[in-house]
Amino acid sequence: MHVRPVTESDAPVLLEFWNRSVRFDPLTPALLAEKLWQDEGFDPALALVAEREGKLAGFILGVVRQRADGPMGFVKLMVVDMAQRRHGVAGSLLRELEARLAQRGVRVMRVGESAPNYLTPGLDVRHTNAMLFFEKHGYERVGQTYNLEVDLAAEDFSTDAHEAKLAAEGIEFRRAASGDESAVMELLTEHWAAWMPEVKAGFRNSPISVHLAWMSGAPVGFAAYDCNNRGTGWFGPMGTAPEARSKGIGAVLLRRCLHDLKAQGRATAVIPWVGPIAFYA
Repeated sequence: MHVRPVTESDAPVLLEFWNRSVRFDPLTPALLAEKLWQDEGFDPALALVAEREGKLAGFILGVVRQRADGPMGFVKLMVVDMAQRRHGVAGSLLRELEARLAQRGVRVMRVGESAPNYLTPGLDVRHTNAMLFFEKHGYERVGQTYNLEVDLAAEDFSTDAHEAKLAAEGIEFRRAASGDESAVMELLTEHWAAWMPEVKAGFRNSPISVHLAWMSGAPVGFAAYDCNNRGTGWFGPMGTAPEARSKGIGAVLLRRCLHDLKAQGRATAVIPWVGPIAFYA
């Protein structure tokens, strides 16, 4: 078996290989590029393919994210050909990635998530064999989260009446403009600094995929979509400043984004890492 770094020329074969082998999270060419080469933390030495007899047998993508307590490593993507499983391909790729991450100062690794650019918020529990594989190699389950799928045909997501009611309280809603970015970043710095890269990505979209709530001339809430996993109906992040909560601002911002996603012609939207579940339900 030969292990080497992936190259952009591998993209067509890798895309076909991934979509043939991974049941729940298909990739498009644009989404594959977003997860690999468009990730600001992409390191070619951490994107590895395994070949046997000249054919692709497996692929693993690692990434390092800087955290307050030091660098953290992630297994961002991993797949092994069905016919090559139980032949040591996955174990060899994982050990090689772990060694390369250790050389970069990584002492803790996680599977999935890798915010702000990630495909899944962890390991899908439907991938039972993958769960058993990682447990066998010393990984432990540290929590559980959920993705919520929204049926966009269920309603029109109009917010006119709700916005008119909140306008009487001095709360205004509108789509973000480019000139709003610095004010929004100040809000995020104060309350949700970890979401800044994703929201910045929303400001790069056309139209800008960020909606804002304003009160007394300052943003007090935001909701965004198409900031990660673009083109898949991915919602979030979203937040309302503590002093402005319990007014229904979040409900308006959420529906504004879902309205936009429905206007794209989508049948469903995805709210990842959903919480609080009661609010979204």
